Amino acid sequence: MKIGIIGAGIMGRLIAIELLKKNYPISLFEKDDILSSHSCAATAAGMLAPWSEATESTDLVFELGLYSLDLWPEILNSINSSDLFMRNGTAHLALYREKYKLDNALSRLKMRNININYKEINDLNKEQLIGNYSENYSAGYYLPNEASIDPRAFLERSNLFFKKNNLNFFANTKVNHFSKNKISTNEGNYEFDIVINTTGMGCKKEFKANLNLLRGVRGSLLLVEAPLVNIHSIIRLMHLRYPVYIVPRGNHKYIIGATSHESECIKPMTVESLLELLSVATHFDKGFLEAHILEQRVNLRPTFENGSPQIHKINDVYYINGLYRNGITISPAIANIFCKYLDDFKFKNTNNNIDKYLLEKLWIN
Repeated sequence: MKIGIIGAGIMGRLIAIELLKKNYPISLFEKDDILSSHSCAATAAGMLAPWSEATESTDLVFELGLYSLDLWPEILNSINSSDLFMRNGTAHLALYREKYKLDNALSRLKMRNININYKEINDLNKEQLIGNYSENYSAGYYLPNEASIDPRAFLERSNLFFKKNNLNFFANTKVNHFSKNKISTNEGNYEFDIVINTTGMGCKKEFKANLNLLRGVRGSLLLVEAPLVNIHSIIRLMHLRYPVYIVPRGNHKYIIGATSHESECIKPMTVESLLELLSVATHFDKGFLEAHILEQRVNLRPTFENGSPQIHKINDVYYINGLYRNGITISPAIANIFCKYLDDFKFKNTNNNIDKYLLEKLWIN
């Protein structure tokens, strides 16, 4: 069974990895370069934080996030990249006068009957759990089970796996037309038994035509090098307008970003946004005052109205979309369940009721 996948972002690549392990012949089409440099994956912070996101995410996203957190080490091991998984935990911090925001967040989780393993951060354990930082953010709790990966490193390593396993990678290739059995490009027409579209905002028109509103939600972040900063856990800072996160990348490099903005503007960050992020970061740790800004990234996360991902079958083409800001967090579970579904015999005979339950929640008729 020959399978063609349009879109080499996080979802397209994870599906390709899963199907290659099952020995299916796979072709992957990407309008961008071989590293998918303009994809949401390439501009993501890489947090695997289902509990942290659960204060705002849907039940489905939370369940997929837990599932994916267990799958990521297995996936990375299969492509010889176990070193990319970092179980560094997440610290939620606030100014002492705003400690009530942390209490409210924990209360919301408990109201949803979400079991959460956390530790109160204090003067005795903060250096061990987080590292060295200023005294301004003196209230907080730490989630030890959350983790992170470097998405760009994953894109590079997955390419090595694809080459080793003879995947047909059509990079820098615009798909002009596709149907249930064919993908057409300027270079030629390619026949498949199954076609899967994972292009995110690239298929906004297709969803609009089928009365499913897909919108883009802006995400922006900075990559900085800060030799004077020494933190080793993910940081989430309570902020007046929106949470700000800091993600260690190793070698004193850090991602600084905000969760999301309701805008489809794809222009570079404004001076106001830049100053706001840097103001919060430097208030957290004055070492960021001496940081060098290496890069700023902006992208649009494809989002459905209910905030949950969806699987559609339109004119016999499979569409997987609506990952919102949770692509890295939830994609492994979706790819795993979807590939089991394609391998129909195994799916029908599985005793894993969780897979069947989640597929039912994802599937939109």
